[in-house]
Amino acid sequence: MGRTVISYSMALDKTLSRFDNYRKALRKEDREIFDELMRLAKKQVQSGSMAQSPNVFDSMSMAMLISIKKQLNEYGRKIDILIEKEKMKENEKC
Repeated sequence: MGRTVISYSMALDKTLSRFDNYRKALRKEDREIFDELMRLAKKQVQSGSMAQSPNVFDSMSMAMLISIKKQLNEYGRKIDILIEKEKMKENEKC
């Protein structure tokens, strides 16, 4: 008989469970951030299953980094808009 390979989703859950004690040791505010990062990793389960990586944590980390970078880009875009609005206000005063 052949070996049964667990799905990426199951491997992800197994990997997340390895962090249970680590999570419990975190301060409350850090635990909330940790939980948010884990949710980000779970949101990308489909792309992780296509990665064919033997290390689930690699795919999890990449999913988290992509989500965080996406948020940073959005914040940067909003800051640029605010800076432009402020420059326009200054130009109107002159």
